[in-house]
Amino acid sequence: MADDSGKKEAGEEKEAALASQKKGGKKRLILFLGIVLLLVAGGGAVSFLAPHLIEGLPLVGKKGPSKEADKKAPEKQGYIYSLDPIIVNLADTESPRYLKIRIEIEGHEVKEKKEFADRLPRFRDAILTLLSSKTYKEIYDSEGKKKLKDVMAQQANQLWSGFQVKAIYFTEFVVQ
Repeated sequence: MADDSGKKEAGEEKEAALASQKKGGKKRLILFLGIVLLLVAGGGAVSFLAPHLIEGLPLVGKKGPSKEADKKAPEKQGYIYSLDPIIVNLADTESPRYLKIRIEIEGHEVKEKKEFADRLPRFRDAILTLLSSKTYKEIYDSEGKKKLKDVMAQQANQLWSGFQVKAIYFTEFVVQ
């Protein structure tokens, strides 16, 4: 009987040792998963808040910048010409509508060109004619404004021979 009680005690000690190992294993697993979770959350935070810190790192499944992009030099900003505000009646027939617009024109040159000033009255006339032929429905959304910019750039590039328009910006656009 003493043998049985000794075996029982030894079995209980082994079970206690296994239970304590299981508890220690669970603690280690929880600690490991916590560290992994912190690393993933930290990486996500860095990629969201400071993506410029990880731009140079090689990523699986993503292509880096192409060699063509490296060869292409950054485009310089051209000289920007500011026009006085233009107020024009729109072609709406239901009710009279007015458009007040301020236009900035960017050229390819980095300094002012005399040709621009010489032909500016012709360009303003072309813009007034173009705007007065438009209705509110044609220009009220972003797509209409984009089309309007494209038409203005085409007219400007036809008007000036030595000066070429790079972009047109609307710095004021009010319809009433």
